[in-house]
Amino acid sequence: METAVVVLAAGESKRFDGFKLLADFCGEPVVVRAVRSAVAAGVGPVHVVIGHNADAVRSAIRRAGLNPIFIYNPWYQLGVSASLKAALIYAPFYERYVIALGDMPLVKPETYKTLLAHIGDADIVYPVYKGVRGNPVAVSRAVLPSALEIQGDVGIRAIMSAHRSLGVEVDDPGVLIDVDRRGDITCG
Repeated sequence: METAVVVLAAGESKRFDGFKLLADFCGEPVVVRAVRSAVAAGVGPVHVVIGHNADAVRSAIRRAGLNPIFIYNPWYQLGVSASLKAALIYAPFYERYVIALGDMPLVKPETYKTLLAHIGDADIVYPVYKGVRGNPVAVSRAVLPSALEIQGDVGIRAIMSAHRSLGVEVDDPGVLIDVDRRGDITCG
């Protein structure tokens, strides 16, 4: 089955003091660590949706030696749903997708594989760590029509109740850690 990994990295960082995707996270920009994890999973081509500060985000990722497929979302101000749509319209031919967030730098590559191992059991598979739902999520092609109807600053969670969804327990606290404020950046 063909899989695409989509890293959503087009946002404006409104709650962050500065631009969070390029903020230093233990020696690398937040977005670089997120993309590096997606690439390391090795489950399919990685697509990065960029928008706000697109050139700077693309440059940081390329300087790190990563070469994903970049998708520019000119409607990034409309929220996460616009970036999700941009990716799905650009790459509609895959059988399944893993939708990751560019501000989640600690997701383990193994988590991508775990989610995909369960995609035959449901149309949407999401990670659960110690009882709490996290990201990224794996989706089958069957959710594309619903995903293209999502509006605003929401993602796949908005359509979970309309599809067969499955939570899979993972040993990865990174599925719960996103960078929204400077205080969220800690090196361990």
